[in-house]
Amino acid sequence: MALTETHKSLFLEECSRLTRLVFDCLQKLEKNPTDLDTIDRMVNAADVIRGGAKFLEDVDLELDSKMLIELFKGARDVGDRKKELDMMLGIFGRLVRKTHSDQVLLEL
Repeated sequence: MALTETHKSLFLEECSRLTRLVFDCLQKLEKNPTDLDTIDRMVNAADVIRGGAKFLEDVDLELDSKMLIELFKGARDVGDRKKELDMMLGIFGRLVRKTHSDQVLLEL
C-alpha cells in the first residue's frame, strides 16, 4: 500500500517527536541509569518509532530503534552499559537533527 504525502508527513512528525523523547530519556539515564520508568518509556517510544520507520521505509531508523529496544529491553541496571548508552545517545541525537530537518523540508 502506497502512503500518501499526508500519511508520510504524519508518520515523520510522530517519529520526530518520539526520537526527541528517546533522546531526552537517554540524557536522563546518563544521570540515573537505574530509572526503570525512563527505560520503559524509552523502549516503548523506540518500538513505536520502529513501526513508523517501517511505514516510512527508513531502514536506518528502523535498525537503530531495534538496536535500542534490544539493548534496554528488560534492563534492570544499565550502569555497566555506559558504552551502549553513549552510542545510542549519539545515534538518537543525530536522528533528532535528521528528522527535524526532514520535517522542516516537508513544511516548506
